[in-house]
Amino acid sequence: MIFVIGNPMQQPQRKSLSRQVMESIEKLILEKDLKPGDVLPTETQISETLQVSKSSVREAVKMLEALGVVEIRRGLCTVISANPEQGYLNVMLSHLYLNSGNEEELQVFRRTVESAYTTLAIDTATEQDLAAIQASLAAFREKKRSGELTVDDDLAFHSQILQATHNSFMISLGGALNELFRETIGISIRYNPEIALEDHEKICAAILARDKDAAVAAIWESARQWATAFRLRGQDGNLVT
Repeated sequence: MIFVIGNPMQQPQRKSLSRQVMESIEKLILEKDLKPGDVLPTETQISETLQVSKSSVREAVKMLEALGVVEIRRGLCTVISANPEQGYLNVMLSHLYLNSGNEEELQVFRRTVESAYTTLAIDTATEQDLAAIQASLAAFREKKRSGELTVDDDLAFHSQILQATHNSFMISLGGALNELFRETIGISIRYNPEIALEDHEKICAAILARDKDAAVAAIWESARQWATAFRLRGQDGNLVT
């Protein structure tokens, strides 16, 4: 059966084809109220329905897999993730990221969410959590020193802060947000690794001191630096992974 999802070619050309296809698959998930384990149309079916190449469909599905919306079962099929709450949350966030807001609005959105989960972590972090955050920062610092720093090291640091909230919804929201901004976070640390390390040091120090004002100030400065990656993104096709 071929689902009619809508032709992405009718959408604004500012988006890449794979992102347009991803949006169409998101609509399918939401409109059909697909449940965990439900099978998506095949790559061929989606390709024929949208009149796009299989490679564009494949890339779109990979993007959804990275967001936790679907699970690709190699050689078999693609199904809705076993965690529907996470999947639907990621669909909404990716829709927001791809369709709404300019650079300044995205910067405000990210720093607001990051400030919220970091200040919550200051209230809830145990000594074990604080040690894990420090260890993540130490790994970030060492990777930067050795020239092996990647976006995963940045996301790992923020993941430890999220875990320290002990709030499953906040962990899902923050994790999805960070994954959505993976590309620009990667560009930011590639061009400004020293500044990225300095920002992380300040955030970590504020958490250890349980100083919410200092944490928010450091996050806002970090978000300002990160925002430059939106301008750099169009100039550099080699992403940090």
